[in-house]
Amino acid sequence: MKKVTFSIIALLFSILSWSQIVTSTPALITQNGGSVDVVFDATLGAGGLNNFTGTNIYAHTGVITTASTNTGDWKHAPTWLDNSAKYQMTPLGSNKWKLSITPSIAAYYNLTASEVVTKLAFVFRNDTGSKEGKDLGGANIYLDVFQSGLNVAFSNPTSDQFLPVGTNMNIQFSSTEAANLNLLINGTSVQTSTLSTTLSYPYTFSTAGNYILTAQATVAGNTVSATKNVFIPDVPINQARPAGVKDGINYINSTSATLVLYAPNKTSVYLIGDFNNWTTQSSSQLKKDGDYWWITLAGLTSGTIYGYQYLVDGNIRISDPYTELVLDPSNDQYISSTIFPNMKAYPTGKTDGLVATLQTTKPSYTWEVPTFNMPSRENMVIYEVLLRDFTPEKSLNAAINKLDYLKTLGITAIELMPIQEFDGNLSWGYNPNHYFASDKAYGTPDTYKKFIDECHKRGFAVILDMVFNQASGSCPFAKLYWDGTNSRPAANNPWMNPVAPHPYSVFNDFNHSSTFTKEYFKRVLQYWITEYKIDGYRMDLTKGFTQNSSTEATASNYDQSRIDNLTTYYNAAKAVKTDVMFILEHFCNNDEETVLANSGMYLWKNANYFYSQSAMGSQTGSGFGTLNTTPRSWVGYAESHDEERNFYNAKINGIGVISIDSIARIKRVPLNIAFTALMPGPKMIWQFGEMGYDYSINSNGGRTNEKSSAWGYLNLVHRKAAADACAKIISLKKSYPTAFTLGTYSISVAQSDWNTGRRIALSHTDLSMVMMGNFNASATITASPNFPKTGIWYNLLTGDELNVTNTGTTISIQAGDLLIYTDRKVNFTNAVNNPKTLLDCNVFPTVTVGKVYVTSPNIVKNIKVYNMQGLLLKTVSNIPEVDLSTLCTGIYLMEVSTFEGKGSYKIVKQ
Repeated sequence: MKKVTFSIIALLFSILSWSQIVTSTPALITQNGGSVDVVFDATLGAGGLNNFTGTNIYAHTGVITTASTNTGDWKHAPTWLDNSAKYQMTPLGSNKWKLSITPSIAAYYNLTASEVVTKLAFVFRNDTGSKEGKDLGGANIYLDVFQSGLNVAFSNPTSDQFLPVGTNMNIQFSSTEAANLNLLINGTSVQTSTLSTTLSYPYTFSTAGNYILTAQATVAGNTVSATKNVFIPDVPINQARPAGVKDGINYINSTSATLVLYAPNKTSVYLIGDFNNWTTQSSSQLKKDGDYWWITLAGLTSGTIYGYQYLVDGNIRISDPYTELVLDPSNDQYISSTIFPNMKAYPTGKTDGLVATLQTTKPSYTWEVPTFNMPSRENMVIYEVLLRDFTPEKSLNAAINKLDYLKTLGITAIELMPIQEFDGNLSWGYNPNHYFASDKAYGTPDTYKKFIDECHKRGFAVILDMVFNQASGSCPFAKLYWDGTNSRPAANNPWMNPVAPHPYSVFNDFNHSSTFTKEYFKRVLQYWITEYKIDGYRMDLTKGFTQNSSTEATASNYDQSRIDNLTTYYNAAKAVKTDVMFILEHFCNNDEETVLANSGMYLWKNANYFYSQSAMGSQTGSGFGTLNTTPRSWVGYAESHDEERNFYNAKINGIGVISIDSIARIKRVPLNIAFTALMPGPKMIWQFGEMGYDYSINSNGGRTNEKSSAWGYLNLVHRKAAADACAKIISLKKSYPTAFTLGTYSISVAQSDWNTGRRIALSHTDLSMVMMGNFNASATITASPNFPKTGIWYNLLTGDELNVTNTGTTISIQAGDLLIYTDRKVNFTNAVNNPKTLLDCNVFPTVTVGKVYVTSPNIVKNIKVYNMQGLLLKTVSNIPEVDLSTLCTGIYLMEVSTFEGKGSYKIVKQ
C-alpha cells in the first residue's frame, strides 16, 4: 500500500515539476527583438487561477535588470491592480491565457536605452487580486531574456528540477540562430545536431543523484552554453531521532547541530544552505522518523553564522520556524549598517524566500541586571511604544537614549509593539513570520537585550506584544502546507486553519486547539523570558484563541475552550517566570474575563471614547468609571496604538476654543492623564500621550503608516508644561505604591459630576490625596473637594500650600484645570527634558534676519517652521535652507527631516 501511494504522488510530482507554466513565442526572447506572446497555463504551478470562471485575467509584470538587487526587485512594474488594457490577457481555452507584449519589450516596459534586461517577471491575477497564478510554492514566474547575438536556452526543463526516480523527460533547447548543437548530461554528450536551432532528446532519470544538463551552441568557433540541474532524490532513510532533541535547532557542541522538522505527509526533505553551496545533494537528505525529519550537521565552524532552508518535496523552500535570525532578500538591503552592523549577506542568486540561520557557540550577552524585581503590577503605569515611530532614527539605540526621559515621566513598564520578525521593515508588527527571531529593522539581538537591560536598570518592566492569532504567508508553517488555489493554509495544515472560525482574523489564522500549535507557542513564550529576560506579555486578539465558530454577535460569549487555551499558555510562561505579567486583548463578556482575571491574568480595558470626549470638552464624556475594576486586573487606557488619538479628536472636534487654540487644548492633557493613571489598578499610556500627541491615527497615508515622533514638542512651552505635569502625576503612584494599593478610594466621575468637578480621593497613612478636574470647554465651576481633614494640603503641580480650616470649603476651578492636593509635600527633583537627538545635522545661524542653512551627510527631505504655539508657518522640500525674512521677530521651532530621521532646533528671527 505504501509503495502504491508513493508512486501516485511521485507521478503527480513529476508532472507538476517539469511542465511549463509559461511558454513564449519566440521561444528565446531577446531584448531588442519584436513582439513577444506569453502563454500562461493556469493548471500548472500553484493553481490559483485553475478553472477560473471570471471574465478577465491580468498580468502584473515587470522586468529584472542588471540593476536589480535580486529577483524580487522588479523594474517598470505597474501598481498592483492596474487593470489597463495592456495587461489584460486573452483567453485561449483549456485554462490557457495569452499576454501580448507589443510592439517590443523596450516599448512595452518603457525601458531606457541603457537598461539591460535579464528576465521578464509575472504574477497573473483576477481583476481584484483575490486569485493569483504563481509558480509552485507561491513563487513568482520568470522568463529569461537575452541580448543580441548567439544565445542558447532550455525550453524543457525551464528551471532546475527535483524529480522522482523513473521520470521521463523530453529535454529540449533552442538557439537564436542556426548552430551546431550539443546536449551533455553530466559532461557526456548524448545528442548533437548540425546547423539547427532546436534539439530534443528523450531521457529517463533511472537512478538517484545529481544530473547536470548542458546545452551548447557553436557558430564559427564561438560556443555559448546553458545549464540546468536535475536532482533525483533517494528514498529517505527511516531512523529514530537522537534522544532528547526537540523540533528546530539542537546544538550538540561547538561544531555540530541536529535539525528537526515536523512535516507529516511529505515525501522528501533536503537541507540546502551554506554547508553545500545551496545545492541539493544526497548527503543533505533528512532522515525520517514517523512524521519528523532530521539531520545532524558535523564539521561546523564554531561561531560562524550559517544560512539554510529546507527543500520539501522538491518545490517548497522554507526557513526554519525556530531560527533566531532571519535573512530577507527583499528588506535586509534597506537596513542601515548603523542599526545592524555586519549583517550576514543574503545568498542572492542561490535561493529565494526567507532564509534561516544557525550559529554554534553564539557569543552570550553579559547582563548588567541579571535578576530584575518586577514593580507592583497593580500600580503599573505602562508606556506603549512602537519603536518604528518612537524615534526619528527608528532604532533601539536611539530609544535607549530616551529611557531617562521615561524614568522621569514616572512610568514603570514599557510595552513594545511586536518585534518578532515581520514582513517588511516599516510595520506595526502584527504580520509576523517567525516567532523566535527579533526583527532586524530596529537592531541586533544583542541590541534588543541591551535595551531590555537598560530598562531594567531604570526600574522598568518590559512587556512584549505577542501575535499568536495570525501569521503572514511567508511564515514557514503557512508555506509548508498551502492551498494555492484558494490562497490560504491547506486543510491538512497541522498549525493553521484554512478559514478562521471567528470574525477577527487577519492573514493566516492559527488553530489553538492543535497540540502542535500549543507546543510551538509555549516554547516561544518561554524563550523570550529565558533568552531576553522579558517580564510579561500583551497577547494580541486573544478572543480568537478558539475553534468554536462565532460571529460578531456571538464571539464574546463565554468559551471554556478559549479559557483553557489561554491558561495553557499562561502556565507555560509562569513555569519559567512565576511573576510573569500576562495581559490579554480579549474584550469578551465579563463572566469569561472575570475567570481569567481571577486566575492571575490581566485584561485590556478600552476607555478611548470617553477620554476623547473629555479632551473635546463634551459633556457626553462619562464612563471614566469603567477603569475602576474589581479585581484590579484590567489594564485601562485612554489611548492605545489601535485608537484615534484623544487630542487629535480635540483638535478637530473640540468645543469652542479647544479646537482653535493649541495652548487651551494642551492644557487639558494632564486632566486626561490624571484621571487615567491615578485610577485604581494598572494603566497604560500610548507614546507621546503626555504631550498631547495630535496626529491622527490615519495620517501620513493610512492607519499603519509611519507617524512623526513628537520629541520636538518638548521645545514648545505649553507641550513641555503638559509633560512636566504628567510626570508629577504618574510619579505619585510610583512614589507611594502602598497608598494606591491599600488605600481607600472615593471616586466621583459620573455624568452628574461634570459641572461640580470630577473627583478622585485616596486615604492612607502613607498618603492622602484629593484630585478635582473641570472638563468643561469654557465654564468655570465651583467644586467641593471634601477634604477628609483640616490642616495644610499641598498642590502637587505647583507646590503651593493650602490651609484647610473647613473640610466643606469650595474651590473655583477654571475650564480645563486640574487640582491635586496631597497631605504631605511631594518633591520632584527633575522635570522632563528633551532627550538628545542622534540626527547628524548642523543648523546655522540660529539667530538670523533671513536664511537658515542645514548641513548634513544625509539628503534633507524637508524643513518645517513652527511658531511657539505649534502652528506650522512654512515648509520647504528637497533643499537644505529656508528663508525666514518674511516672518516676524521672535522665536521659532525648525524641524529638519532627512532620510535618517528628524531633528528640532530653536531659531531666533531678528
